[in-house]
Amino acid sequence: MVKYLFLGITYILFSDTFINNKLIFMKVQDKIKKCVAFVALQLADRSFLSVGTVFFIIRNSKANKYTYAVTAKHVIEGIKNKGLDKVIIRLNMKDGTLGIAETKVTEWIYHNDSNIDIAILPFQIYETVDHNYYPETWFLSDTIIQENEIDVGDEIFVTGLFSYHQGKKRNLPIIRIGNIAAMPGEKIQTKMGLIDAYLIEARSTGGLSGSPVFLNVGLVRRIKGKVLLIGSEDIYHLLGIIHGHFETKENQIDLAIEDITESNKINTGIAIVTPIKNLMDLFEQDAILKLEKDADVKLFTK
Repeated sequence: MVKYLFLGITYILFSDTFINNKLIFMKVQDKIKKCVAFVALQLADRSFLSVGTVFFIIRNSKANKYTYAVTAKHVIEGIKNKGLDKVIIRLNMKDGTLGIAETKVTEWIYHNDSNIDIAILPFQIYETVDHNYYPETWFLSDTIIQENEIDVGDEIFVTGLFSYHQGKKRNLPIIRIGNIAAMPGEKIQTKMGLIDAYLIEARSTGGLSGSPVFLNVGLVRRIKGKVLLIGSEDIYHLLGIIHGHFETKENQIDLAIEDITESNKINTGIAIVTPIKNLMDLFEQDAILKLEKDADVKLFTK
């Protein structure tokens, strides 16, 4: 059921669903927010500055399960370009405190296509850490897109770092809700080069670079002219990774000040999203295949 409320010249769209005569609203599950953490750099005074978002995924390959941290390549490159060799992952701990995981810039692995804005790192979440992995089985595939007629207007949400309110005692990821504005088709020009990407109607502010973007398929959809019950619970498919907004400086760390560029162009409100299939392609690269073949139990979960 879709309701339109007219307020002046503004239309507000609410999507809701009736299941067994009960009104069901989309509610972002806590486990979704727990799959994200913040990327930080260490300042000269030994304090940490959060500059982007990282999220954790678990994938299946033959008999083993492999776990990774994922972010945007330009976030890692931004830290490197500042002459730093450490990438800090700021973690929530189960005892209510903040934890720090130190990684090296050189440990992060990029896609063979230098234009693709993805960086990954083998990463294990230990029992004391209050985070979880997002499963590969819920990644958005071409089959899911076709079967559910995914297209412009479908609802998405982003979870990640809000630079102005990141949390002092714990990471406090925000949620931004929007919709698909354009499906991948003609390549989009960015300062990293031409890329295949989604455009979403959700403002990308400083810190959201590297954030996961989820598609809300909903419990009920109209497919081939018929209203169908999709499932008994909400499943949010991983659509892609926030690259940034138009005018963002991909080769610099995505800080809040970048909402207005040197040419004083305002953030357009449209964000660029690297499709999750690019991450799946990265897993087929020789470097990753060899890494997983030689996987050490300290890095991967059996």
